[in-house]
Amino acid sequence: MRINRYTALFSAMVLLLSCCLPGCAGITDGESAASSGSSAQTVTIRFFMSYADSDPGYAPTMDILDRFRSDHPNIKVEVENLPATKYHERLESDIASDTLPNVFQHWGGSELYDAVRAGKVLDLTERMDADKDLRSGFTAADLRDISVRYSDLDGLYGIPFSRFVSGFYYNKDMFRMAGIDRTPGTWSELLTDIGKLKAVDVIPWALGAKEGWRVEHVYTALFYRMDGIAAAGRLADRSLAYSSDEAVAPWEEIRKLASDGAFGPEPETVDFMMEQDLFESGKAAMDFSLSSFAGAYTGQACQVRDSVGFFNMPVYDGREQYAGELFGGCESAYGIAADASPEQLDASWELCRALCGPEGQTILAESNATIPANSRARLDSLNADPMFVQFTDELNSASHVMSDVCVLDTSATLLGKIRDVGVAVVNNQLTPRQAGSEIDQSLSDGD
Repeated sequence: MRINRYTALFSAMVLLLSCCLPGCAGITDGESAASSGSSAQTVTIRFFMSYADSDPGYAPTMDILDRFRSDHPNIKVEVENLPATKYHERLESDIASDTLPNVFQHWGGSELYDAVRAGKVLDLTERMDADKDLRSGFTAADLRDISVRYSDLDGLYGIPFSRFVSGFYYNKDMFRMAGIDRTPGTWSELLTDIGKLKAVDVIPWALGAKEGWRVEHVYTALFYRMDGIAAAGRLADRSLAYSSDEAVAPWEEIRKLASDGAFGPEPETVDFMMEQDLFESGKAAMDFSLSSFAGAYTGQACQVRDSVGFFNMPVYDGREQYAGELFGGCESAYGIAADASPEQLDASWELCRALCGPEGQTILAESNATIPANSRARLDSLNADPMFVQFTDELNSASHVMSDVCVLDTSATLLGKIRDVGVAVVNNQLTPRQAGSEIDQSLSDGD
């Protein structure tokens, strides 16, 4: 059964990248001019990824790059990398200053919308359509994903690299110590379990609230459980305000958790690395995070790795109709900056295919770093991490998945604003209602 379930993941997330691009200038006999021989002129491209050196996705991505360099000696790749929060800040700056790296990791949505509309990101439609083998490997859903396409703009602006689910990593031994014999299925059960964990003097839920993306991820998952994913579309078209009762309610739950000590003392001083350390060292019982970080909790460095389990965000009481609404989907894609020479564009395309094609995606799958987006990624089922099998089940059982709550919006600054007010809510610097009003005001100012 495990083999079948894991295979189902890749069947559900079809992404095929092959080795030739017929019809494009400079490509002969299935090879780009940049890589066809030692006499070809060296082409230099910049590559920007959202992985810190310690992140699970860093090592397999570097392995893919090492193989790419070996196969393409005439393409020089200059690597730049930053952790998630700093990456978004830098990406925003690069877009504004027209200094986008040739190949860059992105999540589409509002963050990239203005850049796409301004022609700063290469439309990959022609290249994709020219390669029939590559094109046939995509489902219609893959090519409609909000990470690579916009409903009001023509074109394809990225190649999916990875997918994710979200949920709670938890310490089974701590749960047993607190008298918890099963994972919570509802929000009220989660709150009860948090009380039991506090009673045995452990931090119930580690949260690095110093970094806004950690709070925003909790807000997104809870928003979908309380209001449904369709409500995110209403936020995007402004028929639902961020100061509305529906959008404020998740902030109220987060604020209550912080006030009740669910996140431990002074979560506003905790960054993501500290958050992970609290869980890995056995000081915290739960950590809400993404499947991308499973490697940190299943690797040899994790002190509690033999006790780690996973469960999804519990269903919010009275909102059972949204039980299948999941914070997940396409985690990231790779785009290509349009402002480059033809040789650089060809080299950038080759690198994207290496990252997202079957060979590169196999490296990603075998690392158990994140869920690959390519159905041709090969995996030795005997070495498959059981937790990744569970992630497969979560994706397959969901009725609807979507990434960040603001991803449908066209405001490039909205994601950063939500993350800023999230920190302020945990810090008790803003009330939940004030947080919603500040977001609305920022949107009004932007309009």
